[in-house]
Amino acid sequence: MSPTKIRNNVIKLSELSTKQPNYYFIQGYLMGLGALPQLLPPSEWQPDLFGDINPQKESELKYLESLMALYNQSMDKVIQNELKMPAKCSLSKQDYRESLKPNMPLPNYCKGVLQALKHINKRALNALQKQAVDSLSGVLKAFTSEKAAAKVFGEFAQYNAQEYKRNYVYFMADAIFELRFSNDLTLSDEDEVEFNDSFLDEEPGELDELDELLELVLADTELKALEPIQMLLDIMESGLMTKQFIKDNTGHFWGLHETRPYMMLRAHRAKIHALHGYTQKAQSELEELLKLNPNDNQANRFLLMNCLIIDKQWEKLEALLTDFDFQELHTTASRALSAFVKHGDSKPANDYKKMLQQQNKHFTKILTGQEKLKEQQPPYFSPGSKEEVAVYLDSLGKQAWISVPASLFWLRKK
Repeated sequence: MSPTKIRNNVIKLSELSTKQPNYYFIQGYLMGLGALPQLLPPSEWQPDLFGDINPQKESELKYLESLMALYNQSMDKVIQNELKMPAKCSLSKQDYRESLKPNMPLPNYCKGVLQALKHINKRALNALQKQAVDSLSGVLKAFTSEKAAAKVFGEFAQYNAQEYKRNYVYFMADAIFELRFSNDLTLSDEDEVEFNDSFLDEEPGELDELDELLELVLADTELKALEPIQMLLDIMESGLMTKQFIKDNTGHFWGLHETRPYMMLRAHRAKIHALHGYTQKAQSELEELLKLNPNDNQANRFLLMNCLIIDKQWEKLEALLTDFDFQELHTTASRALSAFVKHGDSKPANDYKKMLQQQNKHFTKILTGQEKLKEQQPPYFSPGSKEEVAVYLDSLGKQAWISVPASLFWLRKK
């Protein structure tokens, strides 16, 4: 059945119902069902979505078939980590408020996802799951109306709205992982047999020890952590993560949820190398991780950008910035430093410096010591906040500026 046929039939089905939800609301709702920790049968979600509906004619029964086809497509997207909103749910680059009027696709889609998330029993969630759901809900609620957006986006609203919209897929991916896969990794039958034989064929106590070791290792940034990291990677690579498995799945590695501990360990190893001055080793590791996961759900590009600056790899930096041409604080800061190196205190460099100030008013003051950060930072940040600068500094941001002579003086200069 063609996408157009499915769309038309689902719209006709909605017109037969008592609630008559908008088509984009329906799309959002179905995608939200894919994030639930439990599989909800149609007998439960169809009344919630449509209210009373009683198709009688044969043609009307085909409308239900189209609905289930759309539902199955949504579930496939969740499994394949294809979480972008429909193309029509765009955000105006001139005035974000135009996209948030009641009849527009974007607010309807977000309301649909939020409606589906109401099926989650929050009392049954652990702390990480609650945090992931709350973060995703916060992003979605910001796009449900102009009034809701005004409360969230504040100063530099147009820029903040674009950042929230772009980061939606990451919040959605985190929520899906925490709710559906963090405690029950799903493997194919063949991979499960191989993984069980070579890695999971351990006593329960030994598995608990491995989980505890993984947690401890990811919290340690000292060089001594490299040894247990290598041990865990060796165990994984002797099991599921064979060379052939990696080759076969390069390009969409993060979408396979059972690979995430492996990716997290390698990214952490890169961070340890970078923090201790081994930026070339970190760079090589991070480049490999981007090959495995070009969408970079882990944001490895942030650390890689600063490693390339520290190592004076300007051509590689330019190529990376071309691949990730986003309006991100890390990207703008990297372009500012690159322009300063190439042109000095010039209009191109000063344009990027002005853009940095527009994106985050705390950036210059924190980097030049005029403002301080709290020691403990929350795991999530909003664009334009001090926490966003903290994330930048955590990826060797200050070291990158120090590596470029006079750059901090130029940054502070009016």
